[in-house]
Amino acid sequence: MGLDTVELVLAVEQVFNIEISDEVAGKISTVGELHEYVVAELTRLDRPNVNRDIAYDLLRNVICFRLGVKPEKVVPNARFVQDLGAD
Repeated sequence: MGLDTVELVLAVEQVFNIEISDEVAGKISTVGELHEYVVAELTRLDRPNVNRDIAYDLLRNVICFRLGVKPEKVVPNARFVQDLGAD
């Protein structure tokens, strides 16, 4: 993982108050995969009121801020390295 990716993972962990292992992070390559992981982890932790849409919006905001991309580029099938320019 490059610096952009590490910083993105750390930001997602902070915003959602979850942990993402290096092993898991290394396997996630698209926005949709990260969203699914975040929702699954929030559900596993029995967080009240897990809303998939709100989680996606928060995740998109973190990705835009950390990677400096426009919101319209952050779609479920967007790959972090190839499509969003993360290193």
